[in-house]
Amino acid sequence: MDLGLKNKVAIVMGGTSGVGLKTAEMFLQEGARVAICGRDQQRMESAREHLLQFAPAEQVFAATCDVTSKEDVQSFVDGAAASFGQVDILVNAAGQSVMGHFFDITDEQWRQQIDLKYFAIIYAVHAVYPHLVKQGGGRIININATLAKEPERHMVATAATRAGLLNLSKTLSQELAPDNITVNSVALGLIATDQWERRRLKNAPDMAPEEYYNDLAKKRNIPMGRVGQPEEVAGAILYLASAQASYTSGSTIEVAGAISKAL
Repeated sequence: MDLGLKNKVAIVMGGTSGVGLKTAEMFLQEGARVAICGRDQQRMESAREHLLQFAPAEQVFAATCDVTSKEDVQSFVDGAAASFGQVDILVNAAGQSVMGHFFDITDEQWRQQIDLKYFAIIYAVHAVYPHLVKQGGGRIININATLAKEPERHMVATAATRAGLLNLSKTLSQELAPDNITVNSVALGLIATDQWERRRLKNAPDMAPEEYYNDLAKKRNIPMGRVGQPEEVAGAILYLASAQASYTSGSTIEVAGAISKAL
């Protein structure tokens, strides 16, 4: 199936690792041009080198950017637009969870989650909107989590802000529909990303990755019996960015191995 992504320009916020990096890689494989960003210069450069395995340098734009800084986001988006001449797709993939019950979470941690789950998306949408309108429409895909509908007490700050992002995404889908801009969400379950790998190395450094993730899937009662892979999330993102999803907006695709019980 031709996804209609050839020569499209996709901006992936937080595309230097995990789901974001895999998404950028798969966009390139479909013939799109990709812009990625990250706060860490070394990680950003490493991600760029990785992506150059799949496309020539002129198809990859990479820059450092703090997604919670309005000025950084605007500069990054404008730089990508100037480099490629257009913007067609925005993927908001930057994010980090915080573990802890309500009385364990500090005010600073709450603000960090609000900045990441709200203002990072607000800044990015503001920055790309004129470019999408200029193209006659486009796609916005927000990466979320099943926590948005099924909160967990030990992740209260992340769950609460994820729920707000789900509401924001639905509102934006209606607000931007007249501009032919679709807005959708991809809700993750347990995905084997860098964040989970850091937890494995911290909590079970002597356990083989396959054993660790199989054990984790059993403990979490994932119906499919395994954790997900970044490319499985990226596949859903590419569909929502594709020509085939032109009438899909305000929707959420769960990539979670059937773990969610929410309707």
